[in-house]
Amino acid sequence: MGTSERGFDIRTVRLGDIPSVVKVHLASSQRFFLTFLGRSFLELPYLEIAKDPAGVFFVATSPNGTPLGFAAGVQHLPDFYRKLTTKRLLTFGMASIRAALRRPSIIPRLLRARNAPRQASEAACSATMMSIAVAPEAKGLGAGKLLIQAFLKEMARRGIPQISLTTDRDNNAPTLRFYQGLGFSVVRAFQTREGRWLCEFVIETQQ
Repeated sequence: MGTSERGFDIRTVRLGDIPSVVKVHLASSQRFFLTFLGRSFLELPYLEIAKDPAGVFFVATSPNGTPLGFAAGVQHLPDFYRKLTTKRLLTFGMASIRAALRRPSIIPRLLRARNAPRQASEAACSATMMSIAVAPEAKGLGAGKLLIQAFLKEMARRGIPQISLTTDRDNNAPTLRFYQGLGFSVVRAFQTREGRWLCEFVIETQQ
């Protein structure tokens, strides 16, 4: 789709990119719950977003084609979660068991994950950027902004008027400023069952 002054190419994800996408996720989001579930677990939702006609998924690549960042989401998050849990129930179950064996304390949280479709229906809008990440060596070079711009442009092309995303509210000032600087607006703050405070942002796709 384009190249930044820093040399990033922005293009639609390919299925062969998923291992690199998961690698970027693991390197940039080490403290998050999904990261602990492991590589095999993470590959499942990213593969499904990449294959879903309602998925929007871009990667930022280096000049040699290596993905160094990505932005992934769907047009209707509750529907995506329902399809995902129906289609991949057994696979997710096996991956969850392996994670629970490593750390039994996460079992209650895994059980609550079954409420994801209902929780997604509470979002300000159904179209959602589910995940965005940039590899540590590429942070601050403009890849995140380019990915968001590509994501918004594609959602607008599909007739989606606005999208939402969530991020941590506390100890996350640079990220909050980043989204606000791109035109996102905070519509609510809410607390998870684990006590984590999140901010939900919304932005119009037509800038």
